[in-house]
Amino acid sequence: FSAAYVALHSFAHAFLKELAFTSGYAAASLHERIYCESNGDYGVFIYTTSSDEEGTLGGLVREGEKERLGSTLARAAEQLSWCSNDPVCCEAHPQNLDGLNMAACHACLLAAETSCDGFNLLLDRVLLAGSPDGETPGLLSALIEAVSTF
Repeated sequence: FSAAYVALHSFAHAFLKELAFTSGYAAASLHERIYCESNGDYGVFIYTTSSDEEGTLGGLVREGEKERLGSTLARAAEQLSWCSNDPVCCEAHPQNLDGLNMAACHACLLAAETSCDGFNLLLDRVLLAGSPDGETPGLLSALIEAVSTF
């Protein structure tokens, strides 16, 4: 797996959690699919397989509409910048099964096992948000800074 996959997978978890917050579905009812091809084709697909009394499919679809998608993505990115388990979470050595996660815990990135196609492995919040002390920039640091000053 590549750094691009780790970045996409980590962001998918943050996006999934934000969608659960705004769409009316529990996070365990949402599922992810990561597309990360070596030729540069990338994508994240968040979906649900049921539209029962828990929420309406319209709530999830609404979050993908042009007027809302940007703000939903921005809020998901902003949520990456802080974890209630910091500094332990972001400073931990490789963790999880065989050390395949870096900065990822149940408070910030880990999702329900039924939601994650990647078994909650290959996740790293610092790769996207950077370190809290600012010494290590993240791929989304500029976006997170812009959103937080808005």
